[in-house]
Amino acid sequence: MKKPLVLSVLATTILLTGCATTIIDTAPTTTAVAPTTTVPSGTNEQLLEQLRLTIGDISTAMSASDKTKAKSRLADLQLAWEVLQPQIADKGEQLTQDLQRLIDLADSAVTRNRPADADKALRFLQIVIESLT
Repeated sequence: MKKPLVLSVLATTILLTGCATTIIDTAPTTTAVAPTTTVPSGTNEQLLEQLRLTIGDISTAMSASDKTKAKSRLADLQLAWEVLQPQIADKGEQLTQDLQRLIDLADSAVTRNRPADADKALRFLQIVIESLT
């Protein structure tokens, strides 16, 4: 008589543990690494060339619908502009304002999803660079 009791307890235990809740951890196992920022430096010509290349990268990224890369390159552009702006202040207020408009066009390309603005900024920047050389 003990044998059927043991079997029924064992069967009940197996059935009840088969319905237990299973928790699957789906949390990411990698830790985020903070990006490092390199402050640009160089002559006015080198920084203008860096602006040109960066705006070109923004234009390419926007055409490819790569918003992540475009935002990253926009941050690089703004950093380069912060370095260049005081260096060109002695060349006149008009040049500073013109370059600020180009930076604003590049910003508009990314924040308002207007790829043509990046193309315009790139074309106009090339004209500005040619006029300075």
